[in-house]
Amino acid sequence: MEDKVELGDYSKILALQEYINSRLRDAYESNKDKGRENLSKFLVDFVEALVDELNANGHSFGRCDYSGDVNFENSEQQYSDGEEMGCGVLLHFHGFAVKASWEGRDKYA
Repeated sequence: MEDKVELGDYSKILALQEYINSRLRDAYESNKDKGRENLSKFLVDFVEALVDELNANGHSFGRCDYSGDVNFENSEQQYSDGEEMGCGVLLHFHGFAVKASWEGRDKYA
């Protein structure tokens, strides 16, 4: 996913979400038989590597919040690409899924 998402481009936000969810689903399917403890550690490392990959391709996501959990389904990580933390495009990872959205005064302008 190479295109940086700009303000108000909801279609690109949805495409980014779809791309990331596809990668997360594939990662889960490839690792689900390795045990829960492995999945929880793998998930955190995988999300960080995935965000690094997005940033290497023109995005500028930084971590806003992290709530790791030994039960991978409860693990949460949040990133944003705005000039202020928590603004711009938000990526809210929850387990092996992500919700992408826009936060700011000019929401979907």
